[in-house]
Amino acid sequence: MKAGKAAMLYLNFLHTTIELDVDAAAEAAFDQIRRFFRHLLDDTPRNETTFRVAVAPYDPDSDVDPAVWAVPESVVRLSSAREFTFHAHIVDDPDRRRYTNRNMVLDAPHDAMKDPVFRTRVTERAAVQMIDFLRDLVIRNEEQQGTVVLHASGIHDGRRAVCIAGPKGAGKTTTMLSCLRRDDWSYFSGDKVFCTFDASGVTVHPWRDYPYVGVGTIRADKRLEQLVRDGVDAAVDTYEPGHKILIDPDVFEEWLGTPFDATPRPLAALFLPRVEPGEPLRARRLDSDNERWAHLNKIIDRQADTTFFTWQSYLVPDYTEFYRSLSRLRHVAADLPMVRLTGTLDVDPSDVLKNLDSAKETA
Repeated sequence: MKAGKAAMLYLNFLHTTIELDVDAAAEAAFDQIRRFFRHLLDDTPRNETTFRVAVAPYDPDSDVDPAVWAVPESVVRLSSAREFTFHAHIVDDPDRRRYTNRNMVLDAPHDAMKDPVFRTRVTERAAVQMIDFLRDLVIRNEEQQGTVVLHASGIHDGRRAVCIAGPKGAGKTTTMLSCLRRDDWSYFSGDKVFCTFDASGVTVHPWRDYPYVGVGTIRADKRLEQLVRDGVDAAVDTYEPGHKILIDPDVFEEWLGTPFDATPRPLAALFLPRVEPGEPLRARRLDSDNERWAHLNKIIDRQADTTFFTWQSYLVPDYTEFYRSLSRLRHVAADLPMVRLTGTLDVDPSDVLKNLDSAKETA
């Protein structure tokens, strides 16, 4: 396919800048990707360029050597979310590796530390895979630079952020939604926050998410159910309550009434919920250093710990700076309030923060 005049964009986040060279003929396919990252995109780089990504249009019937389709397909990324499980036909050249499926082609270096150039071809069905690829580049480079990432959602009151963390089924989404029913709290971050810190404390940088929401949660709110039916999945009424649906972030944020804002905030507290239906809400501040550190370690998000196959082998972070930052975080966060919330998780975060002293652990 003939190339057109390209648009140069820069995705800037913390220490990472990705140069995006988007062919004019790929603009329609790139539109959903542009909308997702719009809060981070600019016409100029904020840092020295970390990676360069060319984005070209793609016709799988004419742009791929038929011999590639004869290569056995591999699982290149495995996820509990069907939309984030990718398969590809993998072909290796001396210095590069090509991942090809019907939605996109990723031509990647074997070692992105030596060669930071990626070439992609995309269809309009490639948005989720391309978003995942770009987010992965950011996360892995930030870990390389020593940035600590927490697996947590977040809310903010305009001045400060509160992060909500815990294992699957703990009640993180329930807690966040209850907090957002209070007029003075807004949506901050989906499932990750990036931490920077100095002597004054921890600053958290939000990370836009593609929400993966259970049908039971969707049906509990008639407006959300209608938004999903109209704009995401018309068959929402046919699924079991435990089935999860990937929701367009703009639809999700429209329902919340608080669009995503990329502004970093000082971290005021960490909430650790545990749902106990029918029980009154109880708040207990954790002051034992060992208990606090154990909980913090459980929510630190390391890409090295995630379950991938051959996908993303082009950049394996050196974790030297990451673990140095992790050690420093333990010291900087020594006074950060960590609050265990149990019971029916209808939470007013302002009340919890106001009553931290009375919630202090005495055991």
